[in-house]
Amino acid sequence: MPDEERHAAQGIRTVVRELSGGLGDLATFLPLAVGLIAVNHVSATSIFLSAGLLYIAAGLIFRLPIPVQPLKATSAVAIALAVPADSVAATAVVMGCLFLALSIIPLNDVLEKVFTRPIVRGIQLGLAVLLVKGGLKMVFGAKGMATVSLGGVPLPAAAVLAAASAAVILLSGESRRYPAALVVLAMGLLGGLLFVRQGAVGALNVGAAWPVPRLPADWDARTVFLTLLLPQVPLTLANSVVATVATARQYFGKGADRVTPRRLMVSLGTANLFVGLLGGMPLCHGCGGLTAHYRFGARSGLAGVFVGGLFVLLGLLYGKSITGLVGLISPAVLGILLLYVGVAHARLLRDVVAFPGELAVALAIGAVTLATGNLAIAFGLGLLLQATGRAFRVLLFRVRAV
Repeated sequence: MPDEERHAAQGIRTVVRELSGGLGDLATFLPLAVGLIAVNHVSATSIFLSAGLLYIAAGLIFRLPIPVQPLKATSAVAIALAVPADSVAATAVVMGCLFLALSIIPLNDVLEKVFTRPIVRGIQLGLAVLLVKGGLKMVFGAKGMATVSLGGVPLPAAAVLAAASAAVILLSGESRRYPAALVVLAMGLLGGLLFVRQGAVGALNVGAAWPVPRLPADWDARTVFLTLLLPQVPLTLANSVVATVATARQYFGKGADRVTPRRLMVSLGTANLFVGLLGGMPLCHGCGGLTAHYRFGARSGLAGVFVGGLFVLLGLLYGKSITGLVGLISPAVLGILLLYVGVAHARLLRDVVAFPGELAVALAIGAVTLATGNLAIAFGLGLLLQATGRAFRVLLFRVRAV
């Protein structure tokens, strides 16, 4: 093969891998985004346009597949309580101001003392637990699908799609030659068209509900500060900043030099101010999303540019019916993606296995997350265990000195 053709083929393979990797975190993004659109009446155009622009900016600035996700705890609580859209937007504005303020404070020493390796690995394990639980719920909770007959045996279509998706991912293994996420999402879309939402394509309306930039007016301060922000801020600092830096360094080594706590805080702060003014949902980065992008093939900022461009197009072209469009993808397939990312993310724990004390703290955080479903509580327990361990070591040292 001539050099020009070989280079062209290599370029095409790179584009496909980056696109596949960029789509690897959709299973985290889509359910919360759709929930905020359907329940809280947040503008779909605002959500996808702002997330898309942040994805593009993150890809260009960090030059790595840094993810963009909804603030998980905030979004889940907002959906559960049906918080009005203006309060959701106000939360983004306040979060933006807070992280911009934090970015100018020298926090490196504090972060190093608080977020030690076992704490970070525990946060990563806890997030892996939540991803696996969410994936299992989506796989086994998929409803409304028809049955298919295989060898005369009727089987739920969701189970067949889930099994086929798992097979594609497992067969692709660690190879980047096969765009597993693209194949799986295509299967999910086809399955949705055939078994879930027949005729849904004809109901899609092209056109965006254009957002008008403004400060949120009708919002409740108590809800914003106490209900939506208080449980989220420490979790965002832990997962979206410290754990994302640690995960980037584990995967990319010196290639992650651009990913620093300060830059991530500036990114989060600027993005959430922008999002809040557009009436969108609060956004963050996240170590789980980084694992999703990496495991499905992404190795550069191109992944963010690709998925960001797709989000912008979706927001502008299908803002009026984006929930129906997203609903075409089978939840069972999204659940398999979450399961795979959760298991892959748990593997980051390997470097503390040889250190019993650190492993105990990390496992405790994971266990409490499994029991409570609340990573913030587990994080607090991890800090308590860490402080107790330090106090015990100091006491033991003094006793031996006597």
